[in-house]
Amino acid sequence: MKIMTEKAIKVNLKEKSYNIFIKENILALSGNYLSKLKIGKKILLVTQNKIPSVWIKKVHKSLVKKGFKVFILVLQSGEEYKNLSSLLKIVNFAIKNKFERSDSFCAVGGGVVSDLTGFAASVYYRGINFICIPTTLLGMVDAAIGGKTAINIKEGKNLLGTFYQPKIVIIDPKTLKTLSKKEFLVGMGEVIKYALLENTAKVKFSKSSFFQFLKNKRGRILGLYSKELLQIIYYSAFVKAQVVSKDERESSLRAILNLGHTFAHGIEQAFNYKKYTHGEAVSIGICFASTLAFKQNLISEEIMNSVISLISDYGLPVKIECPFSLNKIIKSMLLDKKNKDGKFKFILPAEKIGKVKIVSGILVKDVKPLFLS
Repeated sequence: MKIMTEKAIKVNLKEKSYNIFIKENILALSGNYLSKLKIGKKILLVTQNKIPSVWIKKVHKSLVKKGFKVFILVLQSGEEYKNLSSLLKIVNFAIKNKFERSDSFCAVGGGVVSDLTGFAASVYYRGINFICIPTTLLGMVDAAIGGKTAINIKEGKNLLGTFYQPKIVIIDPKTLKTLSKKEFLVGMGEVIKYALLENTAKVKFSKSSFFQFLKNKRGRILGLYSKELLQIIYYSAFVKAQVVSKDERESSLRAILNLGHTFAHGIEQAFNYKKYTHGEAVSIGICFASTLAFKQNLISEEIMNSVISLISDYGLPVKIECPFSLNKIIKSMLLDKKNKDGKFKFILPAEKIGKVKIVSGILVKDVKPLFLS
């Protein structure tokens, strides 16, 4: 795959279409990109207290240079803050500073701030412009793309949300070099997911599979080499863009992006979003989905072991390593929007690495042993 100075990906949704731009040092040019959009001159940058200030300053300086009036709202970091209280902070701040419908909310940070700011943008004045500038791997390959917005409530994760597309997504891979290893691995859980969707999504990586690339280049990816970072960001974002372009509201194909997520959301909820990050929970969920696929005779034991080994090799968990309430996890999983009549609907690996299928009617009794083995 040839690496270009700038990568551009289009999410093709007719009048809601938008571009994803990927380039090193692009944050210092963000004003150039936003000035080409049909938006007002007032922008609220919503970020989190753990996002390095250097990235916020670069965006702020670039926007001001292009004549935008910029406001900054800093929220607490962590999945537990993707809640109604944080939503109201954004809305009240916008009201106080007289934001109008032509103005914009811009998320600068990870998946939490992207989901939260997008949801706020979708409900403020029944829809204000939304812009995404992800600074984490999870945000770049998943949360910033596709228009899924949400907040969590005590009953479950992402139970309040909307489909609301951004006007643009701006990605600077250099921001990944300020992440902790743990935070970087949050995104790798989602990146590995794309390797298991390659054939079903019908987006080929190159002559070799994306799964094989992740195996072969593990050292360079974990070493944050620029070339490999660009490759995994571009391919992951491209797969998601293609899937969303074909199925914006998850009526069919887009459901495959939920591989591992029903398990993950149950695990996150059961531990109050404190024990496992989203990427760690997704990694465990993918391992459970692979094991279930083997038990359902959808894949061989060799394929199951290959998937689990890759996840383990990246330093991600493959099972829950501490005491937990299985009933609490199952109860939370059953709240997943895809389930029906108390039975699970899972995305499971099928036939070979890179292919998945939707399987309905899985019973609770078939799921519980996965947590106990």
